[in-house]
Amino acid sequence: MKNASLLISVISFLSCHCPKTKNTVSKPGYPVRDYVLVGKMMDTVKTPYIIDVAAKNKRVVFIGCVHDVDSTHPQFKIIEKYFDEVKPQIAFNEGGQIPDSIHYVSFNDALKRDGETGVLKYNADKSGIKMMNGDMDAKTELALTLRKLPKEELFLYYVMERIAIPYHYGAYKDESFDTVFNRIIHRYFIKNGFPLSDKETDLSYFKTLYEKETKRKFNTKDLDLEAFDYVNDNCKYCAVGRVSKMTRDSVLLSKIDAALNKYDRVMVTFGHGHALAIEPALKEIIKSRISSHG
Repeated sequence: MKNASLLISVISFLSCHCPKTKNTVSKPGYPVRDYVLVGKMMDTVKTPYIIDVAAKNKRVVFIGCVHDVDSTHPQFKIIEKYFDEVKPQIAFNEGGQIPDSIHYVSFNDALKRDGETGVLKYNADKSGIKMMNGDMDAKTELALTLRKLPKEELFLYYVMERIAIPYHYGAYKDESFDTVFNRIIHRYFIKNGFPLSDKETDLSYFKTLYEKETKRKFNTKDLDLEAFDYVNDNCKYCAVGRVSKMTRDSVLLSKIDAALNKYDRVMVTFGHGHALAIEPALKEIIKSRISSHG
């Protein structure tokens, strides 16, 4: 029932905030900033970007981080400082559930291994609270986004965002692109129910899609990065990227909202782009707690 409620909330959010088609009926959703505006704001704010909202006995601290393991970055000490001050009863991280069996021997060990997520987990373990995945699992994300966008568009965008662009920036230094592509297609798409035929899992199918949409040959060293940057507001696949971001944001907001029914103090570490996007929603969620309790 909990998962069903989450899906209903996300679908309602998407019907309100995703690109509209004719006859779409808007429904109330969380008030969020558009990711085009977020993109413009990201270069003007310092990280970590801290949202600290409270009403009566309820408090949410959201620390918008950069995904880095540079020990000199101030975000790590700030996470620890706020954790000690707020004493959260539950915490949410980005990027998937960290198993309870994983523990870190020290603050520095946590930082080096898993950045801001590691530091949050290290502090959660020390205080005896749960750190929960604030993201959605891949199967749910793919199912939700397929409700709003054509399969071909999603496939091209996701391969670019999660395979080709990381490869371009050196994420898989010791593997050929073909090997990385084949491995991740099966682990990420096929395993999670994305509807691909045998022909569509072949690298040649992806290259054909890329070349058709960008009008240029696929080359990992010379990708059309601008065509897939979600902060641009004048390109087709930038809009696809925003749907993906907004889908994840809606899940995180639903989890925070639900957590406040049980807990008074919640702490979150996520990317600072997400923080900028959902800041108005967090304020609204806390504001609603005041009105609902008189």
